[in-house]
Amino acid sequence: MKNCLVKVAKEIAQNKLVYFLLFLILSFSAFFRLYRLDTLLGFWYDQGRDALVIWDFVYHGKLFLIGPVTGIEGIFLGPFYYYLLSPFYFLGGGNPVWAAAGLSWIAVGAVCLLFYLGKKFWGYPVGLLAAFFYGFSFHQVTFSRWLANPNPLPFFALLVLLFLYRFVQDQRGSLVWAAFFLGLCLQLEAAAAIFFLPSMLLILIWKRKNLSLRILLMAFLSFLVTLLPQIYFNFRHEGILMAAFKKFLIEERSFGISFGQVLRQRLWLYFDVFSSQLFPWQVGGRIVTIASFSALAIFYRKKIFSSVGKMLAIWLFVPLVGYLFYRGNHGYVWDYYFSGVMPAFILLLSSEFYFLAKSHLIGKIMVCLFLLVFGTLNIRPLKNYYQAGVGIALRAQKRAIDWIYEEAGSNDFNVDVYVPPQIPYAYSYLFRWYGQRKYGREPAAKMVKNLYTLSEPDGEHPQFLEAWLERQAGIGRIEKSYFWGSITVQKRERIKYE
Repeated sequence: MKNCLVKVAKEIAQNKLVYFLLFLILSFSAFFRLYRLDTLLGFWYDQGRDALVIWDFVYHGKLFLIGPVTGIEGIFLGPFYYYLLSPFYFLGGGNPVWAAAGLSWIAVGAVCLLFYLGKKFWGYPVGLLAAFFYGFSFHQVTFSRWLANPNPLPFFALLVLLFLYRFVQDQRGSLVWAAFFLGLCLQLEAAAAIFFLPSMLLILIWKRKNLSLRILLMAFLSFLVTLLPQIYFNFRHEGILMAAFKKFLIEERSFGISFGQVLRQRLWLYFDVFSSQLFPWQVGGRIVTIASFSALAIFYRKKIFSSVGKMLAIWLFVPLVGYLFYRGNHGYVWDYYFSGVMPAFILLLSSEFYFLAKSHLIGKIMVCLFLLVFGTLNIRPLKNYYQAGVGIALRAQKRAIDWIYEEAGSNDFNVDVYVPPQIPYAYSYLFRWYGQRKYGREPAAKMVKNLYTLSEPDGEHPQFLEAWLERQAGIGRIEKSYFWGSITVQKRERIKYE
């Protein structure tokens, strides 16, 4: 340990400017991801559902074998995400802001890993460029502030790439760790990480000289360890997970040859997802980004696609090809499915700009202008985001709950909540955590005279909200109303106890 610290100190002393710039990048990256997080955090259906499970684990010792449900009916992720968040919820006394901050710091760790890999692959400039792009990207900043299971996927995907790089460099035992972290990636977002499997397989075929039966067996066992909770859950519940997976893969034919039908749609999606990482809304900047990435990849292909460049290209393009044939989950492919391959894109793009700047003075000027425009056009929307946020935020929810407790005083009260998609997990958790912590109690379980109804707008199905309000009118008479942003709270006197 001491030798390692001495080595790091020597490395920093010999490259003071590099690490000063890295310090600035990491500082701003952390600031962007943590600033006003307690005010702007989105705490909705998924967040409340996950928090309730973790609460039972932290405060009641209730273990879990599966994690969040996927978009595919009957298929659940592994429990890693819940266990990852549990220490943050415990340290914060149940406060979801602590959990979100923990994920934000993991995202800053991804910025560090990008610098390290870029430095290892092509040198310090590539590492700094990759860290800068990823750390200052508006979409990456807002993504890393999202309290959801795909959030930490880039960090763990980078760990897979780190150990695959070491395997490619003939450190054979590193494959065991790569397989282990790949298994954890599958527990964070299966729809994204499922394509990591063929990517790793192609890399193993490419570097088969580095393989041995012993290493393959150890890597398989390492990967299998991450699946044990789901395997045990499946065994205990009469094969429910395998049945759902079989239905998804075979009966519903989620993969098929429909190349011509989806090609245009997928290509536009790829353009939108990858170009927006550098330019959130500017069409011109997006076109320049993709055009530059494609042209420079061809022009500097001999320098970029060495062993590490080939590895990154496989990691990036195998999922892009795979999604051309993906038809499951009604054909939906969401932008966060690409969060695990985005670091590879950023590293390749950074290497291209490095070789462009290295080639001649005009290249240096072009890269500097690109970086200036990139920084300006990503910081500007961040300012707007910090002012308005996205959707109903935790601050507004807590203020509505405060009003209910303040109005109720020492009297018992009931709460009825309407939120899309009509399961109020978020408020169930907030009353359990925030209500208990600040006011020492939750709403009464038995029906009492004081009833508070809380509703959020339902733009997609307004008729459901209207029907809910009509039902509430028959249960209690409105005495007072309160509005906080888009949240409506009404104090009612109950007239119906059934």
